[in-house]
Amino acid sequence: MSPRKSESERRRYGRVALKLPGRYMLSDGQELECQIIDVSPAGVAIRGPLPGLLGEHIVAYFQELGRIEGVVVRSAADWFAIELQVPSSRLQRLAIRIDELTRRRVKGAPERRGYAREDLDQEPTTLLLADGRAFAATVVDISTGGAALEVDAAPPIGEAVTIGERRAHVSRHFAGGIAVIFDAESDRETSEPTEAI
Repeated sequence: MSPRKSESERRRYGRVALKLPGRYMLSDGQELECQIIDVSPAGVAIRGPLPGLLGEHIVAYFQELGRIEGVVVRSAADWFAIELQVPSSRLQRLAIRIDELTRRRVKGAPERRGYAREDLDQEPTTLLLADGRAFAATVVDISTGGAALEVDAAPPIGEAVTIGERRAHVSRHFAGGIAVIFDAESDRETSEPTEAI
C-alpha cells in the first residue's frame, strides 16, 4: 500500500473538472459504471450509483486515464471521493496525463501522439534484444503504434527489439526505461484474427 500523502503534497495538485466514463469496483466485488467529476494526481471525485463507504478501498478504470485505486475519504448520495494510492514512479506521469486530457477538452487540442494510448499501470512483459538477451520489463503505456517500458536496459536508438511477441525499434530513452515504435509488419501480423495471443 502506498504511504499516505501529506497535506502539502495533496495541495500541490489542483483538482480539475474532467468527465471520463469508467467502471469502479467496491471492496465486496461489485462492479459499477461511473463517471469522473474532477480529478488530480492526489484524488478523484466519482459519480456512481452506489457510493463507497468511508475508508473503503476502491479500484477503478477510466477511459484514457487507466487504472487507479485509493481509499474513500468523502461520500454522498450519488458520488464519493477517493484519495489515490499512486506509486511515486507513476505520480508525475499521471499529472502529465491529466494535464493533456484537460487541455484537449478545454482547448480542443489534439493528442500529441499519433495514436491513442492506454495506461496499463505496471503491466509486466519481456524485452528481447537483437543479441538474444532478455530483460523483465514493465509497460508504462501502449498504443497501436508504440509503447513505453520501464526496464533495466538501454539498447541503442534504432535497434530492433521484441516486446512480448511484437517486433519494434527503440525510439528514445528516458530515466528508467525506453520507448519503442512497433514495426508495421508486426502490427499487421498481430491484427490478423488467426490465433489468440
